Amino acid sequence: MKPKSSDGLGRIYTAIVTKVKDDRILFDIKQLRFNADSQEEVTKKAVFFIRQKHFNPFIFVKKEDIVDVKVVNLHNPDKNIYHMEYEVVPCTLPADEYIKTHPIGTMVQGTIEAITGSAMLVCLAPNVYALTKRTKHARTGQIVDCKIDRFHNQKISLRVF
Repeated sequence: MKPKSSDGLGRIYTAIVTKVKDDRILFDIKQLRFNADSQEEVTKKAVFFIRQKHFNPFIFVKKEDIVDVKVVNLHNPDKNIYHMEYEVVPCTLPADEYIKTHPIGTMVQGTIEAITGSAMLVCLAPNVYALTKRTKHARTGQIVDCKIDRFHNQKISLRVF
């Protein structure tokens, strides 16, 4: 049975964390299914894949936490080992919380975590990182002054001074 886009793509659900791993967080989404004369509770499985190497899911959530998630992809549960129906993204990540207290245009300080070619990774707070253009005299571990330029799709853009 192939999933349809009407089955929840883009919808927001309340989910329960069932397992936390280094590279993914597994969720259960409980839904009510209405039949002609009754209703039943159906549990659907969902997963959030962690693609950022520097994101620690164990700080962010714990087993049995209740989290609002948005469906970003549909899967056929018969064709994957975890029987996942949804790929989801939490509605609130640590970067979202950071932006609430440090809005766009704010001057902040960060620590350079890694330098790769012409880019550098700046740590602003635990589990909050921004990838930005490398500065001329940048060194790993250096504290730098930054200005938050943009925030889009849970990613922070910085200008380093």
